[in-house]
Amino acid sequence: ALDASSFSGSKYPERQLTKAGNQKKNGMCKSETYVLDASFNPEEFVEDIKKAKAAVGEATEEDAQHLQHLVMISQVLLYGGHILLLAGAAMPWGINILLLCAAAFMIAYARCMKWAIIGHHVSHGGYDSLQKNHPDALPKHYKRGVFAIGFRRFFDWLDWMLPQAWDVEHNKAHHYYLSEEKDPDLVEHNFELLRAMPLPKALKYASMALWVFTWKFTYYSPNTYKELALSKKDSWLAKNWPSWGKKTDPVVVFDIFRMPAMAVWNGKPLDAFYWFAFFAEWSLAILPMLVSVALPAVWPLLLGRAGLWFGATTMQQAATRALVTSVVADMLSNAHAFVIIACNHSGGDLYRYSTSCKAYSAEFLLRCAYSSANFECGNDLIDITYGWLNYQIEHHMYPDMTPLQYRKFQPLVRSICKKHGVMYVQENALKRTWMMFQVAVGDAAMKRCTALVPPQAYGKNISEVEGSKVAGG
Repeated sequence: ALDASSFSGSKYPERQLTKAGNQKKNGMCKSETYVLDASFNPEEFVEDIKKAKAAVGEATEEDAQHLQHLVMISQVLLYGGHILLLAGAAMPWGINILLLCAAAFMIAYARCMKWAIIGHHVSHGGYDSLQKNHPDALPKHYKRGVFAIGFRRFFDWLDWMLPQAWDVEHNKAHHYYLSEEKDPDLVEHNFELLRAMPLPKALKYASMALWVFTWKFTYYSPNTYKELALSKKDSWLAKNWPSWGKKTDPVVVFDIFRMPAMAVWNGKPLDAFYWFAFFAEWSLAILPMLVSVALPAVWPLLLGRAGLWFGATTMQQAATRALVTSVVADMLSNAHAFVIIACNHSGGDLYRYSTSCKAYSAEFLLRCAYSSANFECGNDLIDITYGWLNYQIEHHMYPDMTPLQYRKFQPLVRSICKKHGVMYVQENALKRTWMMFQVAVGDAAMKRCTALVPPQAYGKNISEVEGSKVAGG
C-alpha cells in the first residue's frame, strides 16, 4: 500500500522553476511562455498520480454511510433551524434574539452543505461507481443526472442555481477549461470592469461586500443559466445571442438593465428584447428558491388566519421577523459559500493560460495544482466547515471521487508534488479570500503563461500543449 512516504523526497532538488512572466496586463501572453523547464518528466508525474489514485481504491460502503451522515446533519440543521425561526418569531422581543440568530446560522450552514458537499460530489458522479458496485448502499437518487433534477430539486438541493445549469457551467466548462478565458469562474476576467474603473481602492474593496452576501443570486445563478442556454445549440436563446455580446463575459442580475441599454447603444434596439426574454426564463428558474426564502413568513399568517396562532406577538410582527431572519440566513449562506469557493482559483500566486489541454494529461493535472489552492483539511469538523472544498487540487485532478477518497488522496498528491518540484498551495481560506479581493479590484494579477510544460519536456508528444480540443467536457 502506498502512503505519503512513498513519494517523499524531491527527485529534482537542483531544478529551479522557470516562471513565466506576468507583465502583460492587456490580453494573454504575447509570446510563448512556460513555467516548468525541459528537465521535468511529465510521464513520471502522471504515473505517480495514477498510482496514488489507485492506492486510494474504489468507493465503499463506508463512503455511503458517510454521505448519509452528512445528509442527516444537513437535514437536522435545516429543519431545526426553521423550527427555531418560527419559535423565535413568536416570542417577545429580547429573549428571541438568540433563537433567531441560531436559526439563521443553522439554515445558512445547512444550505451550504447541501450544495458544496452533497450536491457537488453527487452531481460530479462521485457515488456512481458505488451505486454500481454496492447497489443497496445508497438510495438510487444519489447519482449524477438524477440528484436534484426535476421535482427532486425540491427535496435534494434547492438553491438559486438550477442544477442542470450548474452542471454545464461547473462540471464541464469550469473543470475542463480551468483558468482559461473559457473558464466561467475566472475571477480576474469576471471582474475586469471593476479592475478598470477609476475608483478609489477603498470603494472597490467595499463593493466586494455586495458580492460576498448576494453572489449566488446576483452572479452565479444568471451566469450558470447563460451557460446552460448557450449549451442548447438549437434553443432560441443560443441561436439569437447578440452578435456584439461576448459569450465568455459573465451575466449578472444587474444586466437586466445594462444589456438592453447596451443594445440600444450598439444600434441594435431589438436585441433588448433578447435580454428581457433571457431574464424572464431565468426568473422562472429561481422562482422556487424565492418561494423558499419567503415561505417562513407565510406560516404565522396561515396559523393566524386559522385561529391557531400561539405567539406572544401579532402574526404580522412574527411574519416580518421570520422574513428578515430567512433573508439574513440566505445572506450568511452566500457569505459562507463565497469564502470557501470564490477564492479557490484566484490569487497573485496562481496561473492562467492562453491554451487548452487534454483532460487528464500531465498538463491538465499540473494545472490543477498551479491554478488551485487547498485549505486546512483532515477531519470532519474542518472539512464540513469548508464544504469539502479544501481539497481543490485533488478534486480538479479527479472530480468524480467521494469526500472520504479526497481525504486519503490529498497527502499522496502533496508528496508527489514535492517530489517533482511542483507548486502546491495550501493556506487558510480567509487569507485566500483576501488574495482574491486583491485580484478582483486590480491590486494583484494572476500569473500568465502559454502552458506549464514546455514542448521539449514531451519529446514528440507535443499535442498536449497545442490547444487541442479538451476531452471529457
